[in-house]
Amino acid sequence: MEYEFTKSFDKDLESYKHDREFLRLLGGKVNEIGRANSFEDITGLVPIRGRETHYRFKIKTRKTTYRVGIKLLSNRIWFARLDKDKRRFYKRFK
Repeated sequence: MEYEFTKSFDKDLESYKHDREFLRLLGGKVNEIGRANSFEDITGLVPIRGRETHYRFKIKTRKTTYRVGIKLLSNRIWFARLDKDKRRFYKRFK
């Protein structure tokens, strides 16, 4: 599938670029999404209640858990938000 990164995701990613384990795991997930033939082939996605096109998945490292928010718009996946604080993630991912 095709995917892109929003400016807000890039900005969020800058905050966590020091965590190499997270970056390695995120790269693996991005590769999985790129290789997927359909949206159903992507593992670990959880729909966001009240939103038809919004999903999230978690990336767990030894130290913390990160939440990554994606949007499915016209057969393209947009990486929209990233945070390790649960409340802040859901507040900012709309």
